[in-house]
Amino acid sequence: MSGKKQVLIICPTAAGQMYLGVLLSRIWYSPVLAKTPQEGLRLAQSTPFDMILYDGDFAATELKQAISRLRTDPSTRNIPLVVLMTNDDPETTETLHSLGCSAILTKPLELAKAYRILARLSGQPRTTLRIPVKLRVEIEEGTPEKALVCTNLSEGGLYLRTLKPLSEGTVLHIKFTLPHDTVPIKMTTEVVWTLSLGTQFKTEPGMGLHFIDMTEDTLLRIRNYIQWEMLGDLDWNSEI
Repeated sequence: MSGKKQVLIICPTAAGQMYLGVLLSRIWYSPVLAKTPQEGLRLAQSTPFDMILYDGDFAATELKQAISRLRTDPSTRNIPLVVLMTNDDPETTETLHSLGCSAILTKPLELAKAYRILARLSGQPRTTLRIPVKLRVEIEEGTPEKALVCTNLSEGGLYLRTLKPLSEGTVLHIKFTLPHDTVPIKMTTEVVWTLSLGTQFKTEPGMGLHFIDMTEDTLLRIRNYIQWEMLGDLDWNSEI
């Protein structure tokens, strides 16, 4: 992902700042940290932020005052504002939306949902998180190779490394096993894009496959694996 979007993170605790800063960096954003809305506003006067994340676990009056200030100040009023809260009861949610919040995320964060919302608000073309991985993928038919190496994985598909990518629209039946899992995943896929050798600098030749017949169980297994890979060593409640 080229040109990382800059995100202003407003959070009063060191642990929260560390958690959100590391998380945003891992999902290809460029975080800038502030402890208070006042500090965030000062930073926004000189930095063109693409989005604001605000830790909103405060008393209702304090929270409303902070949101109102962020929504009315000229330096931040047009920037998408996402509030993170432990309790997102309907009344609070309605109030925050009425004050101009773009979205509300509950803690602990559900990474897939958070990524989709952040991508939409910041104008990212990719809406599902993709992670690097090395998997052996067996192919039932259609290629000279009986197995290829997967180099990255998302909820929507995967990328197979090969010097002989197939044409777009080709349907393949594949099987693979996630790391630390024992039950193979079988799916029908379609080639949606290809890269030949030398097409892009420093990019391996291969083909991107889109999952066609994914079950809810398979989606959850892949989603949980991706979330663990991204967040398994992060804990908001302790110093990292």
